[in-house]
Amino acid sequence: MDYLPLFADLKNRPVLVVGGGEIAARKIELLRRAGARVQVAARELGHELQALLEIAAIEWVAQHFDPAQLDGVFLVIAATDDNALNARVFDAANARHKLVNVVDDQPKCSFIFPSIVDRSPLVVAISSSGTAPVLARLLREKIEALLPANLGQMADVAGQWRDKVKQRYRRMSDRRRFWERAFNGLFASQMAAGNVNEARQTLDRELENSSDNQGEITLVGAGPGDSGLLTLRGLQVMQLADVVLYDHLVSEEVLELVRRDADRICVGKRAGAHSVPQEETNQLLVTLAQQGKRVVQPEGRRSVYLWPRRRGAAGGTGGRHSVSGGAGHHRCCRRDRLCRYSVNPPRLRPERAVYHRTLPGGQPGH
Repeated sequence: MDYLPLFADLKNRPVLVVGGGEIAARKIELLRRAGARVQVAARELGHELQALLEIAAIEWVAQHFDPAQLDGVFLVIAATDDNALNARVFDAANARHKLVNVVDDQPKCSFIFPSIVDRSPLVVAISSSGTAPVLARLLREKIEALLPANLGQMADVAGQWRDKVKQRYRRMSDRRRFWERAFNGLFASQMAAGNVNEARQTLDRELENSSDNQGEITLVGAGPGDSGLLTLRGLQVMQLADVVLYDHLVSEEVLELVRRDADRICVGKRAGAHSVPQEETNQLLVTLAQQGKRVVQPEGRRSVYLWPRRRGAAGGTGGRHSVSGGAGHHRCCRRDRLCRYSVNPPRLRPERAVYHRTLPGGQPGH
């Protein structure tokens, strides 16, 4: 990752723009939308900036750039066609540890402007790290078409309930689950239809009637290591996980798809060697789920099965369900107790497809 994505609060913060032409005007428009106090250093101002100056929307501080102008500003943008001047601005800003952007000169940028999808307060930023801005723009256009125009209003309404939800749920994971249900349920549908008052009532009702969150265990078939073989459902549960148990059979490419703030626990399994006994891993899955957590275990380089064992059958589990990942078994929990659980196998390439059949007693074979 060449740049760390950040969202800067510029409200009432001074920002210096060196240059007074069309390019400077485009950057100033963005800065003003973010609430910045824009100062301009330029020999002359174009028509757009002259109009802003007349209504006191910008401040024309000087006709020439002076490094001392950087001392009181939050960040600086150089938007001139004078390469030597742009270089002076860049060097002076770096010397003062100020964030600087030289337009259309990526090596002279300590920050860059992404392509933006604005559904304020929801904002999506797309960047190619300055290498392919046209590609970033094309992606922005596709995302613009996908995101409903009412998302900003939905985010505004949800923001008004944040304190209520915090009072109802002390744990962050419980609050996250409440909002996941809301944004995928009736509240979102009512907001999309423009029924804002009904949507507010739905939030109140769901908050009043909500019960404690139940833990879940999900085994995700990660296949031979190619993240492209994950099913959509497999990707979704990895993004929702509170805790992920993984081993060395799961590729780094797959682990990169796990939600960033999920806890990761390595159970240390390698091909042909189990550094953590399977029964301990099974118990850990159940213990975490009993705490109300969503627990996910990616299963690498092998198929994953779920089947019921008949009560009292030879070798059976007394009504329990067994989850099998190749040779190992995860005897996790009874269906009517503890937690919910599911298995999500990977998509297999044709040459890797495995034929499954059911053996007597409910055990799958191939």
